Order: sequence, then structure tokens, then C-alpha cells
Amino acid sequence: MQQQFLYWFPEAEFEGARALLKKEGFRVSAAMLTPCQVMKAEGNRVVYAPPDVWPRICTRQSTWYRTSRRAGQFMLMSARRLPQALDVFLDAEIEATDFKPDRLPSEAELEAVVRADAYQKRKPPGWEAIGLKDAWLFKALFSITGFWRRRSDNLKRHWLGQRANHANFLARRFTTKWDGEDVAYSVTENASVCSSCVEFFNVVDDRARKLVRSCPGSVIFGSAPRNVFLDVKPIQIGVHRERVAS
Repeated sequence: MQQQFLYWFPEAEFEGARALLKKEGFRVSAAMLTPCQVMKAEGNRVVYAPPDVWPRICTRQSTWYRTSRRAGQFMLMSARRLPQALDVFLDAEIEATDFKPDRLPSEAELEAVVRADAYQKRKPPGWEAIGLKDAWLFKALFSITGFWRRRSDNLKRHWLGQRANHANFLARRFTTKWDGEDVAYSVTENASVCSSCVEFFNVVDDRARKLVRSCPGSVIFGSAPRNVFLDVKPIQIGVHRERVAS
């Protein structure tokens, strides 16, 4: 995976930014099904996710976005740095790594990180409200695509890991030294990751660096790499003060 650049635009700024990009020769397209489709940006094609794409498929999972400071904003991904006029909206650089944890946490350790106050107090209402529809969709989609191979694979089996992944990025119980920083990482295999968009796109802890494994959905819809940790490195360039000239 090549390096990618993540941008977040307030609604009032987005149309001006899109006009500027088209003027500069970029092809601008929208994610239609899930926000992780922005990861398909390549060359001079940039892909953005409007606010209404977040709940189209991942309704429960998108509660992280809808209750964050990002709510109502437009997200955009580019395979190369955009014109300098848009630097104030640059949020993070994302790049594949060769990181491999020495081991993954045990079930008891996953349960402990899920109990952490940092997760329990910050998880959005609705995120844990799983139902029969969720269980059926997960089973059908992930069995067909080969993420769940065992007959016993189901949402109940992976539910602890799905919560623990978000919990660890908030509680930071499992970290590694990365470029001299203590960086939290995903604590399960891909099959037990859910809504990695929360970390890929800096929805939570937007100032903290992260090493993130792709959820099956991002692999299917966003062509995200499997069995790879992506380095999400936040960039704080400036405050969004001025409108982008169209």
C-alpha cells in the first residue's frame, strides 16, 4: 500500500476545496457505500466520504463518527499531498508497516481492556446494541469472503475482540515503541476487527498515533491490506480559519 493522506473538511469548506481540486486536475469521486472506500484513492483520483455515507451499511458502527467532533464533516483521502492551500485540513498520513506484535492478548487480557474506564466512558450509545440483523449480516458476509472459516465463527465469538480493539486505542494497555513513541495497536487478527475506520480516519484520539489492522469490511469495500498494520500518524498543521477559494 502506498502512502495516503487524510483530510477532514467542515461542510462549509468542502465545496470550495472540491472546486480547487478539480481546477488543479484531480479527479474527485465520492464513496457510495462505506467510508472505507476512500482508501481506493490513487494517482490523481481522490475519494471523499460525505456524512450520509457513514450509516448506509455500518449503521451501528458509525455511531463513533456521529458522536465525535467529526460529525457532519467531509473526509477525503489522497495518494499524494494536495495543494498547499488545503494544508490546514490535512489530518494524518497513513502508511503500511512491517510491524508484528510479539503476541496477541489473551481472552482475559481482552476482557480487562474492555472493562477500562477509558473505553466504558467514551463508547458511543448504540455501538454495543447488537441484534439478530448484525449477527446474520456478519455471518453471511464474512463467511462468503473467507474471513470466518470455522463453522463456529459468528459474531458472538468475535464480539470481545471487536470491542477490545477500540478499547485498546482509548485505554492504551497494549503499546509498542514505534519511532521512539509508545503507540497503541490492534489486538486481534483481522477477523475480529470491526469498524477500523474509527482509527484509520482519526475519529477517536485524533492526536494519537496508531498501528491499525483492517476490519474485514475495509478489506472488502476499501481494498485495505490484510494481515498488515497501517501506521496512522496525525498531523496538526493549523486551525481552519479561512474558507477555501473556489
